[in-house]
Amino acid sequence: MKAVPLLGWRDHAVGLALCVSYVALLLATSHGLGMSRDESFYVTAGERYGAWIEAVWEDSDRALERGAIDSAWSYNSEHPALTKTLFALSWIAQQHWPGLRAKIGLSPKKLFADDSMAFRFPGMLHAGLLLWLIYVFGARGWGRFAGLFGAAAYALMPQPNYHAHLDCFDVPIALMLTLCTYAYWRSLTSKRWIPLVGITYGLALATKHNAWILPGVLLIHWLWTLAHELRARKRKEPRVVSVVPWWLLSMAALGPVIFVASWPWLWHDGWSRFGEYVAFHTHHINYDIEYFGENLFRPPFPVSYPFVMTFLTTALTTSVLAVAGLGLRARAMLPAALADRIWKNGVVVADRRCSDVLAFGAMLAPLAVIAWPTTPVFGGTKHWYAAYPFLCIFAGIGFQRVLSAFRSVVPSSRRAAQAATAGLAGATLLAPSAVDAVHSDNYGLCYYTFAAGGVPGAADLGMSRQFWGYTTGMLVGWFREHLPRGGSVWICDTTWDSWRMMQRDGLLPANIQAAGDAAQADYAIVQHQLHFNEVDYQIWQVYGRVAPVYVLSYDGVPIISVYENPHRRRR
Repeated sequence: MKAVPLLGWRDHAVGLALCVSYVALLLATSHGLGMSRDESFYVTAGERYGAWIEAVWEDSDRALERGAIDSAWSYNSEHPALTKTLFALSWIAQQHWPGLRAKIGLSPKKLFADDSMAFRFPGMLHAGLLLWLIYVFGARGWGRFAGLFGAAAYALMPQPNYHAHLDCFDVPIALMLTLCTYAYWRSLTSKRWIPLVGITYGLALATKHNAWILPGVLLIHWLWTLAHELRARKRKEPRVVSVVPWWLLSMAALGPVIFVASWPWLWHDGWSRFGEYVAFHTHHINYDIEYFGENLFRPPFPVSYPFVMTFLTTALTTSVLAVAGLGLRARAMLPAALADRIWKNGVVVADRRCSDVLAFGAMLAPLAVIAWPTTPVFGGTKHWYAAYPFLCIFAGIGFQRVLSAFRSVVPSSRRAAQAATAGLAGATLLAPSAVDAVHSDNYGLCYYTFAAGGVPGAADLGMSRQFWGYTTGMLVGWFREHLPRGGSVWICDTTWDSWRMMQRDGLLPANIQAAGDAAQADYAIVQHQLHFNEVDYQIWQVYGRVAPVYVLSYDGVPIISVYENPHRRRR
């Protein structure tokens, strides 16, 4: 493996620039984005946790009593508290910022443009930090262009880009798992990183249950690396990797402590409540999702699901480059004896930390978990986002090979010319991803790439167009126009709290209310998902007509149908 230059402050400046630029982009594109189903629950959790945090500041003795803790923290106890606590802190800042500004003589302006943005900002920050980490991990392990291209490729993936706007856990856990993997990788050759493995694993545990599988993934890699290290020592090569799994001891010692300390709900009846938390996820209910025209609701689920969905929602250039990167590093991922037989004259060899094996395992593991036939698949791609940083790093490795070939055709010793060549090549290969990201806009989960035939092709294939009810946000202008003096709407898969959040943000007037009964509403919406087909029929029966008055479409594909109730007097 070609030696990679040591990273310096300039590299972290590049990472910081990626982070800040991406967060700024997410903030600029978040206003008007309809709030998704799960987000509405986490907003409520953030408000409750925030109230408790302020209560601790005012009267800690009373706030730390069991009744006060349970009142705040028992809500949404199926998920750990760290990310929701960050939502709460951001919400507290939103509330108190105007007062702080007023005290120093400034206008009492809010910190964020709307309340949704306040709750969503921590998720955006996680997304920005993930780009920084992808760059550093890729650059340190395989080269700066691998890291830079990998970070850009991840930022432009349509579905992760949509999720990066949300107050949810899927992007934060992708950051935490990647960070812990990076800390483990560094700890194999640097003792000062050993405590950081335990700390980062604790943060991952406190973010989402996806962290449960990480020790197994790292242990498999460590055993592989240990065998590689022992062979190297037999050849009288100097010691590089410790044969003692200090990293595992760090995870075991620090991880659970951080997990419990960050979650006040576990401070009383901890074992019993931890059992409830585990049971919720090991016996998780299934929700509907469409896959090739079939409504997936009960196991066994298709093993192909995560792999096919990744292919159909990732720009083809990124997928091809990732496969190329895997091919280029394949020799380094085989046992040495087998590699010598297959590639006798191969120049690609494993480094002492077996970095390629680690990256491949970290990419494969989240996909394999969802591919298991009994694992619920209702969340779509969000449940394996932790695989994508490594997929994009392999794409970066593929890009480096393309760049090397291009430079061999157009050689130049001038640094400016080399930089221009890299920029042109990178822009060309990232252009399809950029088009995908821009075109996906606020539709996010509805978008499919060229490999699926775009959005119309995916609809023809019978792929899921959406879930979470977030697309209702694209109807606010239509409702404002058609209910100028107020009215009511039956909101299908959208939660009441999501609807109210659009009102809090000023997107919807307060006099346009959500209705619990389509028969009593002025309008009813149906979000086009396979398991909602019967809802169309029910509305036809109640309203006595089958034609919607408006259809929200995306690239010609129906997303939401709006029905007008003829039995309600129009205002």
